[in-house]
Amino acid sequence: MRLRFFILLLLQVMCEADNKTHHHDLQISEARYSPWSPWSRCIDCIQRRIKKCISPKCEDSRIYEEKPCGKKRCKRKARQKKQFRVVQLNEDSSHLLRQAPSRIWSKWSNWSPCSENCRTQRIRICRKPGRCRKKQQEQTAYCYHDNSMCENYVLNLLDNQDAYESNRYYHYNNLDRRLPQRRRCGQPFRKSRMLKIIGGTESKKYKWPWHVAILNKYYEVFCGGTLIGPRWVLTASHCIRPILRVRLNEHDLRARDGRELEMTVHTIFQHPKFNHKTVDNDIALLQLPRSVNLPIACLPKTRPRPSEVCSVMGWGKVRTSDTYGTHTLHEAKLPIVAASVCRRSYRHFLITPNMLCAGWSSGEADTCAGDSGGGLMCPFKRRSRLAYSVQGITSFGDGCGLKNKYGIYTTVFNYLKWIYYVMDHYS
Repeated sequence: MRLRFFILLLLQVMCEADNKTHHHDLQISEARYSPWSPWSRCIDCIQRRIKKCISPKCEDSRIYEEKPCGKKRCKRKARQKKQFRVVQLNEDSSHLLRQAPSRIWSKWSNWSPCSENCRTQRIRICRKPGRCRKKQQEQTAYCYHDNSMCENYVLNLLDNQDAYESNRYYHYNNLDRRLPQRRRCGQPFRKSRMLKIIGGTESKKYKWPWHVAILNKYYEVFCGGTLIGPRWVLTASHCIRPILRVRLNEHDLRARDGRELEMTVHTIFQHPKFNHKTVDNDIALLQLPRSVNLPIACLPKTRPRPSEVCSVMGWGKVRTSDTYGTHTLHEAKLPIVAASVCRRSYRHFLITPNMLCAGWSSGEADTCAGDSGGGLMCPFKRRSRLAYSVQGITSFGDGCGLKNKYGIYTTVFNYLKWIYYVMDHYS
C-alpha cells in the first residue's frame, strides 16, 4: 500500500463562516511561495515541512505538509487508521501558536470523517476555564481520500497556491510533475438539428469527470465539451460563440456543492475548415486560463469499430417534446453504426468521412438539443483497468430518438494531428 501523505495548507484555525473561506479561495490564487524546507525529524509518527509566502498577496501565510514517517510501525499505524489527507488554509503564522502544545488547552482530537463536502474538523478542550474565552476551540479543513472527487477539488486548490497571473497566463512549479498519475487519461478517480440525451438515465455523480458544461454570455448551459488536457476542452465548432464560459465538476445545474470550477475561456481554436452548411470538420478546442487538476479523457489511438457500444452524456432534452433540457447530467449507451448504414439513413445529407454514426435503429436512446459538443466515450482496457477515449463529438442529427435515424458525431481520430499541433504550440 502506497504511503499516504497528510498535506496541511494553513489558512484558517478557528472555525469561521464559509463565506470567509470562499473569499480567501479567490485571493490565494495569486500567492507565491518559497521552495519546501527539509523534512523535520519524526515526532509522533509525523514529519513536517514548510513553505513561506514570498509575495505581498499572501503576507505571512504559510503552507504546511505532513506525512507519516517511514518507520514500519508508523506505516502500519497509518494503514490501520485508514487516514485521509487534510488540507488546511490559514491566513497568518499565528496558527503556529495554536498548533503548539499548550498547558491551557488539551491536545487536538482526531479529525472527523471526511464529509461529502470535502470538509473535516477537530476540537480541543480548555483545561483552565478561567483563562479561556471558550470551552473548546474548533479547526476546520479540506479533506480527501485517494482517487475521490474530493481529491480533484482539493488538489486544484493546492495547485492554485503556487500559481500567479502574468498576461493572462499561469505558471506552475514542479507540483504537476510530482503528480503524473493524476494526469492519466480516461479513468474517473446537453429542436434544432444542432445537437443535441433521449431515453437516457441520470449519470452517477462524477462518473464522467472530464465532461464539461459550456455556457453562453447569459450563463446558460447550451453545449458540452470534454477535458483532454489540464488546459484544453474539446467541443464542436458549431458551439462556438464570441464569449464562452466553462464549468467543470458539474452534475446538477440547480445546485452547487462547492466543487464546481467555472472560468471564462481564454482562447478559442475553431477548425479552419469548418463548414457551416455541411457541418463538416465540426471540431474546436477551448483553452482555459489556467490548468485544472481533474481527470482527463484519452484521445483515441484507433478508429471506433461498428457495433462497439459507447456512452454519451449531457444536460440536453430527455424527450423530444421537452421544452428544456434536464437539470442533472444524463447518459446513454449507443452502438457505433457502420458508415454504409449511416449514409442510407441520411440520403439527403452529406455524410463525410469525418463523421460517424451512433445509435439504435429503434431510436430508444439518442442525443438531443443541448448535448452538442459532448464526447462519445468508448471504453478500452488498459492493463486490467477500464478507461475511456473520446471517439466522437456530438454534432447533429435528424430529429431526436427517431427510428432509423442516428446521431452524427465528428470522428476525433481524423483530427489528432490538428489537436496535438494546437495543444503543443499554444500551451
